[in-house]
Amino acid sequence: MPRTSSLRQPESAEKVPHRARGAGLRGRGAAWGAVCGALLGWGCGGPKQDAPASATASVEASASAPPVAPAAPAYSDEPRSGPAPEFVLAGKAESGCEATRFELAQNLLRGELALAGRPGTGGGEIAASWLIQLQNKAQIGFAGFDGQARRIARDRGIGNARENPPRLFATGDVWTVVWFEARGLAFAQPRWEAQPPPEVSHFSPLADVPPEQVALALTPNGSIVVASSFGTGGSQLSLFLFESGSLQRAQALGVTKTAKKPRQPAVSADAAGYTVAWLEEGGVIQATRFNLEGKEVGDSSPAVGKPGARSELALAAHAEGNFLTWLEDGEVRMRDLDKDTRPTGEIVRVGKGKFPSTLSGPEGALLAYVGEADGAPDQLLALRLTKSGPSASVVRVSESGPVLDRPALAFAGNKVAFAWTEQMNPAMAAKRAWLRTVAASCIK
Repeated sequence: MPRTSSLRQPESAEKVPHRARGAGLRGRGAAWGAVCGALLGWGCGGPKQDAPASATASVEASASAPPVAPAAPAYSDEPRSGPAPEFVLAGKAESGCEATRFELAQNLLRGELALAGRPGTGGGEIAASWLIQLQNKAQIGFAGFDGQARRIARDRGIGNARENPPRLFATGDVWTVVWFEARGLAFAQPRWEAQPPPEVSHFSPLADVPPEQVALALTPNGSIVVASSFGTGGSQLSLFLFESGSLQRAQALGVTKTAKKPRQPAVSADAAGYTVAWLEEGGVIQATRFNLEGKEVGDSSPAVGKPGARSELALAAHAEGNFLTWLEDGEVRMRDLDKDTRPTGEIVRVGKGKFPSTLSGPEGALLAYVGEADGAPDQLLALRLTKSGPSASVVRVSESGPVLDRPALAFAGNKVAFAWTEQMNPAMAAKRAWLRTVAASCIK
C-alpha cells in the first residue's frame, strides 16, 4: 500500500476577531467584508501583499453602486448543429497521431482521474493523480510519465480525500495536487522523487463549501485562482488567488455584483484577468469578467439566457475570449464569448455524449467527451474548438471501451495526454485506467 504523507493544519479562520469581518458594510460590500474577514491570516485586498491602496478602494467603492441589469444576448439561444464528424482513430499508424499507450492502474474501485503536463525532454512530461479506495477513505495516488507515456516517477500515495476527484496543475517547476478532505481544500506539491513525501497544506475556510460550488483554474504565472460561494451566503461568488509559491496564503480578489443563487461555477484565467461563469435559477448561464486587481469589469451578461436543464459548465480561454461548454439534453454544447463575456455567435451542438472537459494551452483549445464513434458507444473523443464551432475532425482516443468515467487531458510539450477508465473484464466491477499520448497536431 502506498505510503501516505503527514498532514498539518494551518491557523484556523475560527480565530478571526468579529470586528475584522467587514461589519458595517452593506450589499456586495458585506459579502466582500465576510470574505476578507474569513481570509484574515491568508491575506485580503489584492493578488499581492504590496498592492496599492487604490486597487482595494476601487473594489470597495463599487459595492455601493447599484447593480447593473444584465443586457439581453445579441444572438439567439436556439442551438444549431455543428459539422458532421469525421472520425480519426488515434491508434492507427496512418492517422499521424503517433499514439502511445500505458496502463496507468489496475483494480480501481474509483474512476476519478487528473492529469497535468509541461514541456520537457522526450516530448514533454506528464503527472497523473487518481483516487484509490481504501477502507472508509480514499487515497490520492500520484505518478509521472514522459511524452511517450513511459513511467518516470513511480506510484505513491500523497494524502487522503473525500469522495471528490483531485485536481492537478503544473505550477512553475513543481506539480500541485488539489483535493477536498475533512479539513477543507488540501494542497501538495509532489516531485518525481518519492522521498521525502510532500507536505500537505490545508485551506480550512472552504471546509464547509460543497465541492461542486468551487471552481479552480491555473493562471499564466502559475498561481491558482478559485471561484466559489465562500463568504457570500450563497448569493454571490467570491474570487481569490493562491500564489504558486505560497499555497497556504490566499489573496481575496473580488465578489460578483448581480448573481442571485449561483451554482456550479466555472473559472478561467488569462494575462489580463479572470472570467467566471455560473448557473442561475432555471439553468440560465451568466458570466462576468474581473481584471487582475479583482475589480469586476463585466456586467454578469447572460451567456445563455433561455432556461434549460444544463450542467457541467467549463471555460477554455483563447486569445479573443473564452469558449463556454456545457451538457444539455444529453448533448455537449458550446458557445464563444468575447473578452467582455458576451456571446459572439449561436450555440452549437457538438454531439451526443457526456463528461465534457475542456483544455486551453499553447496548442489551442480542445474539448474531450465520451460519445459514439463509428457505431461504438462510449468512446473517448477529442476535437478542437474554434470561434465558428467544433472542428469536423474528431480523434477517437480510446479503442475498445466503453469509457466509464470522466476523462482527463493535458498538454505536454507537443503532445496531448489523455486518461480514462474501462472495465477490467465482464466478471469484475474493478476498473483499469489507461494513459495515452497523441501528437497535438493530429487534433485538427
